[in-house]
Amino acid sequence: MKDDKILDLTVETTRGTKAVSFDKTAKISDVIAEVVRLCGFASGDRFDLFLKSDLQHPLQPERTLVSYHMTDGTVLVLSQVGSGV
Repeated sequence: MKDDKILDLTVETTRGTKAVSFDKTAKISDVIAEVVRLCGFASGDRFDLFLKSDLQHPLQPERTLVSYHMTDGTVLVLSQVGSGV
């Protein structure tokens, strides 16, 4: 039986699509950090995370997944903003 505190998400990046699972109370910043690590992006670069259904408004890093009413199967898009140099 699946833990109802866990969300199974799909994150699309320029380096492919990753299936990830997070606690519903995880922050957007935690999701970004984990996907950056999984994909091998440079840690100094800045990234935004978007709902695939709304690519105009980046998700706020300090908010939690549940605050955006995400459900299993939600598709997110990781976008590289630029270098932190």
